[in-house]
Amino acid sequence: MYEALDWLALEQSRIERALAHPSSPGAVFLYDVTSSYLEGQRNELAAAGYNRDGKRYKKQIVVGLLTDVEGDPLSVQVYEGNRADPTTVADQVHKLAKDFGVREVVFVGDRGMLKAQGRQLLAEQCFRFVTALTEPQIRKLLAAGTLRLELFTETVAEVTSCEGLRYIPRRNPASVERERSRRADQLATVRRKVEARNTWLEKRPQASTKVSLKLAERWVRLYKLQSFVTPRLVKRRVVLEVSKERQHDVELLDGCYVVVSDVPGDKASAQQLWERYGGLQQVERDFRDLKTSLLEIRPLFLRKASRTRGHALVSMLALKLARELRRRVQPLGLTIDDALDRLQAVRLVTLADPQLGLWRLPSRWDAQQQQLLDVLPPLPAPLLSRHAAA
Repeated sequence: MYEALDWLALEQSRIERALAHPSSPGAVFLYDVTSSYLEGQRNELAAAGYNRDGKRYKKQIVVGLLTDVEGDPLSVQVYEGNRADPTTVADQVHKLAKDFGVREVVFVGDRGMLKAQGRQLLAEQCFRFVTALTEPQIRKLLAAGTLRLELFTETVAEVTSCEGLRYIPRRNPASVERERSRRADQLATVRRKVEARNTWLEKRPQASTKVSLKLAERWVRLYKLQSFVTPRLVKRRVVLEVSKERQHDVELLDGCYVVVSDVPGDKASAQQLWERYGGLQQVERDFRDLKTSLLEIRPLFLRKASRTRGHALVSMLALKLARELRRRVQPLGLTIDDALDRLQAVRLVTLADPQLGLWRLPSRWDAQQQQLLDVLPPLPAPLLSRHAAA
């Protein structure tokens, strides 16, 4: 198995090119990264980094997934666990240009992914980009007058800068309610913690109030409320001071998003750019399939970098099969799990004593199996085989 993984790592570029569909000029490609935790400490790529799995004390690897506009995987790449997301973009740009030989690409990356260096690399290959702004970037444009708050509505709007960048602002009312409800819940949680600590302190006159204040400050930072919540000591009690003015300033951008792109207006409308950025949700679904719901790429028990990369490639190839299987069985009202359950019964049968090794495929199937087989590539003719049904 280790030899097979090593071989896959060496042949990865060739395999990915062979499976890629030809791309027309102006094709859209989606890219995102995730992390996957490791068991053990000796993986050659293992490092502590921003852990998306909630495994605080486990080392990890970073996995980048490049897909076409429909979310079909094209390439997977594994990096050290402390690799910053934006620094992985260059590899994807070179891969599209050299390995896949595509031209006039529109590269879609998550907010904060495409920074100045990544955009420069895209420009050098005559590629275009679609991404989104972070909150500090939005506030900077608002302060400069490039964007105005009244543009953030449910309807897609557009602003073009003097540098030729197109900004598409929008506000999602559902996100506004969700973010404000989450923030209110977090403030209520901190209040409960502080009140419990105050009660504890009342029963212990000799206890230090400074410790209680530091705990309250830590809780406020933990729930990211420090921009408008300040803990204060009033005698022997900790009191939370909430600045309504600063809270209002924080809430101004609730539910606000800005997509930014250098794609010319005659190539894509503002609505199309918004939808292209939304296509990243397909990559997120692919990650869920890879990591938890179906294929379970994690946890990893490998040590060698080449075998870790081979493992990731196996997972990506399995993802391609799973996506194709889903596409074929959905019209039947079946899930992938339903289809796999039915396929469990599609196997070789013995014609005599199993020790003789005489096996063949059946020539008839029951109704449920036949319904599934009809939408899949045809099985070979039921020839006699001397191989066991392993």
